Amino acid sequence: MDTTAYQKTPMTKDEFFYAYRQLAATTERHILLESGRGGEMCIAGIDPLVTAQAKERGLLLQWRDGREELLTGEDPLVLLNGLLEQYKLAHHENLPAFQGGAIGMISYDYVRRYETLPTLADDDLLTPDTYFYLFDQWAVLDVKSETVYFMALPDKQSSLETMRDEWTVAAKEGLASRKFSTGQAVDVEVTEEDLQVSVTGEQFEQMVRDVQQFIAQGDVVQVNLSVRQSKPVQAPSLLMYEALRSFNPSPYMAYMAAPEFEVVSGSPELLLKKRGNELSTRPIGGTRKRGMTEAEDQALQQELISNTKEKGEHKMLVDLECADFEGICKPGTVEVDEFMVVEKYSHVMHLVSNVRGTAASDNYAEIIRGVFPGGSITGDPKLRTMEIIEELEPTRRGLYTGSIGWIGFDGDMELNITIRTAYIQEGMVHIQAGAGLVPDSDPAAEYEESLNKAKALWQAKEMAEQIIREEQLR
Repeated sequence: MDTTAYQKTPMTKDEFFYAYRQLAATTERHILLESGRGGEMCIAGIDPLVTAQAKERGLLLQWRDGREELLTGEDPLVLLNGLLEQYKLAHHENLPAFQGGAIGMISYDYVRRYETLPTLADDDLLTPDTYFYLFDQWAVLDVKSETVYFMALPDKQSSLETMRDEWTVAAKEGLASRKFSTGQAVDVEVTEEDLQVSVTGEQFEQMVRDVQQFIAQGDVVQVNLSVRQSKPVQAPSLLMYEALRSFNPSPYMAYMAAPEFEVVSGSPELLLKKRGNELSTRPIGGTRKRGMTEAEDQALQQELISNTKEKGEHKMLVDLECADFEGICKPGTVEVDEFMVVEKYSHVMHLVSNVRGTAASDNYAEIIRGVFPGGSITGDPKLRTMEIIEELEPTRRGLYTGSIGWIGFDGDMELNITIRTAYIQEGMVHIQAGAGLVPDSDPAAEYEESLNKAKALWQAKEMAEQIIREEQLR
């Protein structure tokens, strides 16, 4: 087994981002995963050795040198595992958790590879079921020590010093041209009149009533329904991401650039974390907007944690995640080690819990299938709610409520639930957001909540476009 060589140098989180921003300008394929708050590391890869994209009958490998290879099989994650197994590296305890592997995304519709769902919604964005990059050189920032580690596959390890020097120079150049001050944001009004929406407020309210009818009939306990909001964009997507990270740092931020699309994500929610044989997930359920004053904020928080509806809905989600974990963990190891804590973001606050367990298998595709997609963004029971989502939502979800993250050569992984995310394609920004529906949900309020959850991303878009307008006037 090859040993992971590395170079390291001191670097702050901002220096790491701005170095990435500078260096990524030279290629159309790159990805950044950032721990916006409370996380342990940030990961960046530029110009991948191979792009692994799901196709109908397999996994298409596109190599940097232009070669293409189609691996045939039903499950692209199983095929991806076969690719990763060719690059086994010894794991270093003194390095950050990610020491090489695949970085990318899983679409919500990947679930169709192993569950039978109706095909009613319009697949208008044609989002691939999976899309991953494998790099021969990559950078990982240890957030706590403010140290960046540069790592590589064996045949590229001789150039790690050069990589370290390039990143050091790029960090200085990037910081000198930063566009946004931390914490500052413009305000925007998010209304149906300003957007192209997949469903109108009136239609969404009828969808809520339809769900409540399904609940009354005993089909389901709760369903998460969403609305997609779209607008043309006149600014680079990476500038939009730069704006978002400046005022709304979230635990699972991501930026991804591909020839066919770009992704700007500020997700707060963990789908699955695996370290060795230890698994954890962090369901979110229960939302309030942030207050305009400290007193109002505290009042809203108190109302959230004392609200019987929100607590009941949240407990149901935790029970659902525990049930999913029971299917992939050793008997007697599943536990809730954090229950209904409040996490606050720039526009909303959430009730959050943490579920953990010990994996019964090393097969990461099997583990992912056991929890994907997350119960907090489908409902209970999961399969029936996905059938209802397909029936009521007019367009396929694509990346929304899928996952972005990494799968390591060593089998460790960390995957978010892709909410609070913009999918940019052919000059249009698509942002989807939803709400968990129960018998006493207010249809109009649920629609308003869905629009409000996307507000930070629309602010980031406006801030990026404002910069472009100012530069054009100079």
